[in-house]
Amino acid sequence: MLEGAVMEYAKWFIGVVSVMLISVAVIFMFRLNEVNSFQQDVNYQIERHGGLTEEAKIVLNEKAKKLYGGCIVESLEDNAPCLFAADRADDSVKSSGFFIREYRTEGGQDVYYDRGDEQARYGTTIQYVLTRQIGNINGKSFFKPSVIGMSASRVRGDASE
Repeated sequence: MLEGAVMEYAKWFIGVVSVMLISVAVIFMFRLNEVNSFQQDVNYQIERHGGLTEEAKIVLNEKAKKLYGGCIVESLEDNAPCLFAADRADDSVKSSGFFIREYRTEGGQDVYYDRGDEQARYGTTIQYVLTRQIGNINGKSFFKPSVIGMSASRVRGDASE
């Protein structure tokens, strides 16, 4: 009789742990899918603003705060501060974990490039890396998926480069 009770408890334990693991996996996949959604927004803003300009970063930061619950971070370090000083000063703004930088290939090396307000000419290829911190244990993120994207400027007119 006692063996049956132990077996019953073991079945319940295995069932509850299985449901919890499946729930964690579903939530994890949801967060991972948000990287692809945000990448579409990044492509659109790069095309519209002629690169990852300051104006494009402001629009992307507002979208991240609205849709993903936090600001864009300024570096890949764990618990990095928000990209913009106004968000760092506001304690109610949390980090979304998104990090985005434009890069160029110079001399066979990929180097980060800060475009500032300079717009790229129409049709210029723009490469970027988008990373999101997912999961946090004791202040350290344990998974940082990255997406390397490529887009092109659709700005016509007096753009440089």
